[in-house]
Amino acid sequence: MTGDFFNLKTGVSKSKLEQEAVNELYAAIYQEDIQFAVFFCSVAYDLPNLSRALKAKFNKTCLIGCTTAGELTPEGMEDGVLTGFSISSNQFIAASAIFDMNDIESDESVAKLKALQAQVTSQTDNTFRSLSWLLCNSVNSKVERVLDIVGQTFDSTPVIGGSPGGGDEFSETLVYYEGAFHANHTLVSYISTTLPFETFKIDDFNEESRRVVLTEVDAASRIVSEIDGLPAEEGYLAAVGVDEEDLTPAFFAAHPLAAKVAGNLYVRAIAPPYAHREGIPEGSLQFFCAVERGMVLSTVSTKESVANFEDVFAGLNAKLGAASLVMACDCIYRKFDYKRHDVADEISKVMVRNNVIGFHGYGEQIGVMHVNQTFSGVYFGVMS
Repeated sequence: MTGDFFNLKTGVSKSKLEQEAVNELYAAIYQEDIQFAVFFCSVAYDLPNLSRALKAKFNKTCLIGCTTAGELTPEGMEDGVLTGFSISSNQFIAASAIFDMNDIESDESVAKLKALQAQVTSQTDNTFRSLSWLLCNSVNSKVERVLDIVGQTFDSTPVIGGSPGGGDEFSETLVYYEGAFHANHTLVSYISTTLPFETFKIDDFNEESRRVVLTEVDAASRIVSEIDGLPAEEGYLAAVGVDEEDLTPAFFAAHPLAAKVAGNLYVRAIAPPYAHREGIPEGSLQFFCAVERGMVLSTVSTKESVANFEDVFAGLNAKLGAASLVMACDCIYRKFDYKRHDVADEISKVMVRNNVIGFHGYGEQIGVMHVNQTFSGVYFGVMS
């Protein structure tokens, strides 16, 4: 093939049988000279069987992926499916590597990140721009340190990504690399392209006047035992104006707390009790991203999500042209909110119109910030 080219193939299988689902995805996305191939899968599959089927079928392709709490597919939002995409292009160069989150600060990991960057940039020239895309396990409290290391190593390169999901039941979260699923690991993809692109986030909040202070915190585990000097659950319920409530994921999604950084709100989502593997003290709350003693959080109210979603994509479209692809992570709590407000179908239609492929997960990465209840993504416009 001569000249500049960008060939994208997307697909989704709704089969509940692992081998059949993999066969259908392969038929949809396989092409010659794949540069980048990614899948997102429901944890409803038998993952060992799925892993074996993927390894056998995509045996000559560098395939990466992760588990989800819902899939963002070419047909819209789904639950319980296998979806993905592949890119063949001389204008989109990518390479990926896996890192144990407990070793991310080691000299070996930093050297591996630099080698990943060099592998890609050695194939490009000054007409290419780069970014880093992460699949980073937010259940591990080292996620913020991962972002620091990646940000420092890649310097001014934009970083965007999301944290794999484990279904609505908050099961184990996994990434897939070189034919196997891995727990407590991060996938880092370094991408360089001539396509115009922009990393972005969408959230649907307005700050309210009520503020709280986290007065007792175990920062390492993200467990808050006191809010405003009260047991954390009691202080949280007082802040959101509720006396007693069953603290479900849907309730946390409807009543978030947010930190304000440089004028922007970043939600600090509370994890449901059954998401904790080791358990937490009675009356305490565990958060999905970094918290510390003395942190001030605000209660927030939600905006009209469909109009806000459409406005952001309309702005990106006007700036970059029609979307060739949007790689995205949408927080599981946003999925709960879509259902609560009965707007899931409308949001899905916006995603389909803009070629969104991705997943619902347990956290979102934007630059060196790890946030919650946010849609994070990278929008690739049309090749000029």
